[in-house]
Amino acid sequence: MLDLIAFGEILWDVIDGEAHIGGAPFNLAAHAVRCGLSAATVSRVGDDALGHAALEAMARARVDARWTALDPAHATGTVSVTLHGGQPSYTIHEGVAWDFIELREADLRRLLAERPRVFCFGTLAQRSERSHATLVTLLDAFRDTAAFYDVNLRQSFWSAGLVEAGLARASIVKVNADEARVLGQLLFNGACTPTAFGAAVLRSNPAARVVLVTLGADGCAVCERGHEAVQCPCERIEVVDTVGAGDAFSAAFLAAWMNGATAREAAAAGNARGAWVASRRGAVPEEAGAE
Repeated sequence: MLDLIAFGEILWDVIDGEAHIGGAPFNLAAHAVRCGLSAATVSRVGDDALGHAALEAMARARVDARWTALDPAHATGTVSVTLHGGQPSYTIHEGVAWDFIELREADLRRLLAERPRVFCFGTLAQRSERSHATLVTLLDAFRDTAAFYDVNLRQSFWSAGLVEAGLARASIVKVNADEARVLGQLLFNGACTPTAFGAAVLRSNPAARVVLVTLGADGCAVCERGHEAVQCPCERIEVVDTVGAGDAFSAAFLAAWMNGATAREAAAAGNARGAWVASRRGAVPEEAGAE
């Protein structure tokens, strides 16, 4: 049985001419494994050099790839990443393998048999009808499983309706401060501060338990049903790049939360891991002492 299943894009981030394995689901799963959880991805990569390299990277990271298929018709996804003062901007290429995620009936049955403790999804992989339909099938199948929604607004690959549908499915919601501001204005009549956004999500979705708003160097805001909203500070670090820092935050939060920590305690663990990743190059840097 798996602790965590992450649905969506597996791809290569090309930063300053160097290719780094990435995509929020891979990053999340890889960090979750490092935090002591078992994790799998549901995705698709091309039957090409980058696709096989992605599967090798997953094996090294001990991420279960049984539901990450090789696609003979579409290339492995890539993203061109440009850094400005350590902050990334992305050009996400379309028509790639993870736009065509699907599961055969037998694979779906095997996946459901894992009975994961949390199912993780985002917005980007829903840009295509095929992958969106597969996600909806899985959300329906895992309706009794905690659902972690990392909103991740990227380029024009989202809509208000798509995000609203995701929020309605989520037990735990994570956004960054910019996303909270945009979505607060668009969906919640100007609820733009982190705590106002969190309160609006909790009011609108009775199933939501926690809303997390990451604040970069200022840590994060934690809005938990039945508790007063709090801000969790973060250790100050010298930023190298922030690619993958949010995914590392999510993994450490979930690992702590699933092991009995309060939301605030789990957020502190998330801040620490996110800051560590932001102080290094790449979304899943080598750990100290790693072989």
